[in-house]
Amino acid sequence: MIAAFVVSLLAVAGFGLGLWRSRVVPVCRTALGTAMTGITAMMDSELDDAAKEIAVRRAGFALIGAAFGIFWRFALSLALAALPVLAADLIGLVPREAVLSLMLRLDYIFVVSVAAIAGAEALRRLRGPGRHDPEALPEINRYSTADRFFHMLAFASPVVLKSASKLEDRLMPGAMQEPSGPPIFVTSLARGGTTALLNALHEVPAIATHTYRDMPFVTAPALWNRLAGGRGRDVGRHERAHGDGLEIDLDSPEAFEEVLWKTLWPGKYGPQGIALWQAEDRDPAAEAFIARQMRKVIHARSPDAPARYCSKNNANIARIPYLLEAFPGCRIVVPLRRPETHAASLLRQHLNFLKLQQDDEFIRRYMRDIGHFEFGRIHRPLLFPGFDPVAYETTTPDYWINYWLRAFGYVRRFEDRCLFVLQDDMRAAPQETLEALCDELDVAPGRIDFGAHFRLTPDRAPQDLYDPALFAEADEVYTHLARRSALPGTLSPVGGKVITARA
Repeated sequence: MIAAFVVSLLAVAGFGLGLWRSRVVPVCRTALGTAMTGITAMMDSELDDAAKEIAVRRAGFALIGAAFGIFWRFALSLALAALPVLAADLIGLVPREAVLSLMLRLDYIFVVSVAAIAGAEALRRLRGPGRHDPEALPEINRYSTADRFFHMLAFASPVVLKSASKLEDRLMPGAMQEPSGPPIFVTSLARGGTTALLNALHEVPAIATHTYRDMPFVTAPALWNRLAGGRGRDVGRHERAHGDGLEIDLDSPEAFEEVLWKTLWPGKYGPQGIALWQAEDRDPAAEAFIARQMRKVIHARSPDAPARYCSKNNANIARIPYLLEAFPGCRIVVPLRRPETHAASLLRQHLNFLKLQQDDEFIRRYMRDIGHFEFGRIHRPLLFPGFDPVAYETTTPDYWINYWLRAFGYVRRFEDRCLFVLQDDMRAAPQETLEALCDELDVAPGRIDFGAHFRLTPDRAPQDLYDPALFAEADEVYTHLARRSALPGTLSPVGGKVITARA
């Protein structure tokens, strides 16, 4: 019995060694990626039929090659497993029938499998995070094959997201909660501090936001959360793909509202950029859909009590007049960052995502699907008045300082209808600044440590990176908006404000 057990372990070790040394796991991973590439092509609404046919044909040939590669690797591994069994039988140590009989027992299979898994996990921990360790990858790359399939299914067509919403309405008609007040829209150009501000506001008990749990069926948050395993579904906290030190998990808030706007107004998204929304673009049916989505998000985050819907959507900076008309009483919060640091950060992230989207096609698709066109190969600027997308190369500082100038020059038109929050104040005095903002929003902050959400170091960058004339204009716009700073309550309620820390 002992001899049979030892030989069986040698057979298992030989099989495992064969799989490891022949690198069958990377080959299988490549095969799955190839299959998903073909499925992606079939579901990609931006490809015509000819392009889809070519992509699927290439994927098919690649899968045939991968299948042959997997076959010979498994055959080699089985031969290595058979070697000790046949050798022991040949020398008369133990009959091969006895070894095979032992290896087919359920208790043997269970114990050896658990031991192998435990050993592999221990080895992984000893080696530390490796190249393919999910903990070492940005959050988009952490999507499993199943996650990617569901993502592609959800975003295959706007019809899918609309249908998911209708299905949730039918199956879970009570999955909506009336708001306790008008919505709050946090918006600015990307890298302006909107994510940190949303993370802080997300902790306020009376505020409800989208979270990563809503992906990919963001239009049916309650139904998808139930189907996907509810609170039992979890991932460890990890740094997001931006490389800015912000960590996320499934309960972290995120900017998924743009999915709705892209689904409902596809004509605004042109190849050169995204057109602005004006008050005359009102669409009652679309507004009813968005309002219903807000109530769903409130239910998903606060099923037992009313709350205020809050979104972080950088593209809403192009919709200020529309939002004010469509959602009476809404509050528009605009984080304001110094132009030299803001533009420098925009350029860094653009270069970062150019590389990420080149290395992984799924990142490009993911960002496109959720409407994040700010950076990289899919960059589509918001077409603010006076902005020429081809005046400067996107890889130069002047492109981004010009973009900043046109964006906040446009926002300046609505300065009396917005709440501006200075990046410098959020860094220097986060607690006082956020408490003042909550005061203005008429929400009770509770006993939250807002300082945990903001960098406390000064926000500085060189000013000589930019064309002097462009920077001078941008600096004047910033100075004008920053000068509207006032202590809470000292301006008329109809006047625009820059929220600052209390003295």
